Amino acid sequence: MYRIGQAEIKQLQKLFDSGAIFRYGSGGECDRFERNWARYVGVEHCRMTRSGTSALYAALVGLGVGPGDQVIVPAYTYMATALAVLGAGAIPVIADVDESLTLCPKDLKRRITKHTRAIIPVHMVGLPCDMKRITKIARKRKLLVLEDACQAVGGGYEGRMLGSWGHAGAFSFNFFKNMTCGEGGAFVTNAEAVHQRGSVAVDCCSFYWNPEEEREELQFAGPNFRGSEVEGAILNVQLRRIRGMLKTMRAHKQELLQIGLEAGLESIKNNSLDYECGTHLGFLFATEDEARSFCNRLADQGVSSFLPMDTGRHVYTRWEPILRYQGAHHSALNPFKLPANRKARVKYKLDTCQDSLDVLARAVLVSMHPNNTKVKLRKMGEAIRAAAD
Repeated sequence: MYRIGQAEIKQLQKLFDSGAIFRYGSGGECDRFERNWARYVGVEHCRMTRSGTSALYAALVGLGVGPGDQVIVPAYTYMATALAVLGAGAIPVIADVDESLTLCPKDLKRRITKHTRAIIPVHMVGLPCDMKRITKIARKRKLLVLEDACQAVGGGYEGRMLGSWGHAGAFSFNFFKNMTCGEGGAFVTNAEAVHQRGSVAVDCCSFYWNPEEEREELQFAGPNFRGSEVEGAILNVQLRRIRGMLKTMRAHKQELLQIGLEAGLESIKNNSLDYECGTHLGFLFATEDEARSFCNRLADQGVSSFLPMDTGRHVYTRWEPILRYQGAHHSALNPFKLPANRKARVKYKLDTCQDSLDVLARAVLVSMHPNNTKVKLRKMGEAIRAAAD
């Protein structure tokens, strides 16, 4: 969480005073946020969800992904990306990340099979994927693209907002994201059909609130992941903060990156410095020992940093349910055991993406914050110079 305060409290007070705290109402907070977020991202449709995970799941349902399909996910992402694929009944295929810490286009091509239906490029820690190369591959192979922008809320790539490059995009608004309402999410798309199907995956009654609306093709059994007016009210205020915060963090990152380069450090690959979130500055070292030594020297000077390899369930080797092929709460629903997935199944090994493990263990990430003062920024720069020495 970067910023939250009196503006959100006032918006909530206004909501509670109105008494209109149910998600469905005329011009409610959720409706307003969905319109505004779609406009911000530059797409036609947005649907709020309970989390980034449910946003991914709903988008996959909206795209028609299911049993018999393989979906490619990167080796460095929160486990929920792959779990959402299983939730839709499909099989996740793990591909390497490159020195951008995002999906490697070269390895992506290697992992595509005749069963591949979709790709989920993940804009990890605010770092955008190489969407031009990824979408080019997807078009050539007639594959769907679902952007996981859960850790890159509000960011862009080459002049277009993240979430607008693919057939759909998913966002998280939990406590740790650029915009937060505690917990929450949304999926976006330009396709009306994807929005309608995904909306049923969000709310089982999406097409029942109007008794005169008969949509049998859409009235399938779905769960309930709909957002609340409380979350919508908070997000409507948070949306007013996002542009300024990201602009500040991008500037801070570029300033500190230049200091690091002048000190002889090697940067991770940054795919779109002028449009990304700017939430993390990354350096790459020859060995894991060098990376950890640099990290420790920064800590000695009061600057926190971390190795991506140490982020637990964000690394595929810690996706225990997947490595155990435990894809559902009941074996009869387990995608790994469904007859329709017999030919789409894959074998997971701890060295499935050894190149990813190598780069994740040699990278160091330093977090940015929009509240960092000039004094704080100067001290961070001095710490980076000293640690580089």
